[in-house]
Amino acid sequence: MRPIDLSKLRLFYEIAREGNMTRAAEKLNTVQPAVSRSLLMLEDRMKTKLFDRTSGGMRLTQQGEKLYIHAKKLLEEHDAFERQFYEKEDEIEGEIKVITTPFVGSEWLVPKLKGFFDLHPKITLKTLLRSEGIDLTEGDVAILTALPQQHYLIQQYLFTVQVRLFASSEYLEKFGIPQNLEDLDHHHLITYRGNYYSPYGSTNWLLNLSETSKKSYFEIDSLHGMLNGALEGLGIVEFPDYSVVLKSGLIEVLPDIKGPETSIYFIYPKSRRNSKKINGLLDYLSKQGK
Repeated sequence: MRPIDLSKLRLFYEIAREGNMTRAAEKLNTVQPAVSRSLLMLEDRMKTKLFDRTSGGMRLTQQGEKLYIHAKKLLEEHDAFERQFYEKEDEIEGEIKVITTPFVGSEWLVPKLKGFFDLHPKITLKTLLRSEGIDLTEGDVAILTALPQQHYLIQQYLFTVQVRLFASSEYLEKFGIPQNLEDLDHHHLITYRGNYYSPYGSTNWLLNLSETSKKSYFEIDSLHGMLNGALEGLGIVEFPDYSVVLKSGLIEVLPDIKGPETSIYFIYPKSRRNSKKINGLLDYLSKQGK
């Protein structure tokens, strides 16, 4: 039997990941009919059905599941080898794709990059901001909380943040400074709307600080919105103590009360451990702190 063409394997892999022929075609920069024809050719070549076509999209068959496991491993190793192969020995250059959360990306990573670009002017960087549905295969590295039971990844510690309470001087002048947890019952509280994935793992810790039920005054499904709400004097907010927050002019409220701690890691596949550009970015970011 002839070996499977790598391009056909990638096409199958993208259909399986997307669960939809049209979205897979978009990822592959082609059109849906071409993807459909290529899949039929692959199924004919494999002499088996790889997908069940359902009203909800494409669902892997049992044989398709087996091929998907093989394709994922093979393509990840191939892509890692290709990226490493084209890196020059004497200099760091090329593109790095970084996956991280919206707040970490815009408020922590971006302000720290100028120094890195000054050191490595031939590097280009693409930042993919994801608040949910994070797919590590989209990028070269990820800057996130630790991912448990991922033995194929290297997870290098960067820094730890701790949740604290903050408010603007304008708000505190108007409504007073709370002296204890009970005082918070009489203050405006800024919270995130609903449950969420955050860079510090808290889900409205502020509302559960004591046995007294507390209510939100201002809700928004954005960490940036929460921070801006506090800066505009809307109320008291919980937030991790990134340097950008500590330097924002907000005043810490009830400083003896500290919230959850969460560590942030630089995460990348073990297959990329010898990548000069990834190690260059890791070495630089490891020295930046929070």
